[in-house]
Amino acid sequence: MRVKAKRLRVILRQRELRTAALILGALVAAGLLLQNLNSRLLPVLEAKASSQAANLITQAINIAVDNCLQENDMSYGDFVTIATDSAGKVTALTSNTAANSRFKRQVVEAVIRQLNGLDSDALGVPLGTLTGQPMLSGAGPCVRVRVDSVGEVTADYTNSFTSAGVNQTLHQICLDITATVRLFLPGNIIPVSVSNSVCVAETIIVGETPDTYLNLDKGNN
Repeated sequence: MRVKAKRLRVILRQRELRTAALILGALVAAGLLLQNLNSRLLPVLEAKASSQAANLITQAINIAVDNCLQENDMSYGDFVTIATDSAGKVTALTSNTAANSRFKRQVVEAVIRQLNGLDSDALGVPLGTLTGQPMLSGAGPCVRVRVDSVGEVTADYTNSFTSAGVNQTLHQICLDITATVRLFLPGNIIPVSVSNSVCVAETIIVGETPDTYLNLDKGNN
């Protein structure tokens, strides 16, 4: 009886070892499969999420600038003062430095508020899209991407002068805005930066373009 019991324990022990080996093998195989899927799917997820985030950032910048223009009732004359001689010829363009600096600061603060209010629910890629199969595009639950924090937001003025007809010049004042946010993806954090140039004022200068620019970046001629 003792011999049979001992043999039974040996058999059970061997079965336990085989079961443990099978489970370990399955876990290793699942891990390798998951690693392979991640290496294939994560780049697609990053590209799709970055594209979505870039669109949202661009919208946020445009909304912020439009709101600031409306709230301050800004027009071309608020940015630049045009000096003329007794004959009405434009002789100089002078930047209204204090007003321009104040407006730029307000825009930067408005962009940051817009970015802080980004809806993370708008960022997500369906699993079917990640497979790269056209028939599965848009299908399945979404892999959500979280917008954590806003990085640096900068803004600078640029001025451009282009011909608008005979003896006429179009002067455009633009704000070049760059904004960065950080996206939290499964297992990774990526920054997304967008640079957008928004025209905040423009006018047609009739006659010769003046040679004198005070505190004004001529930009492109």
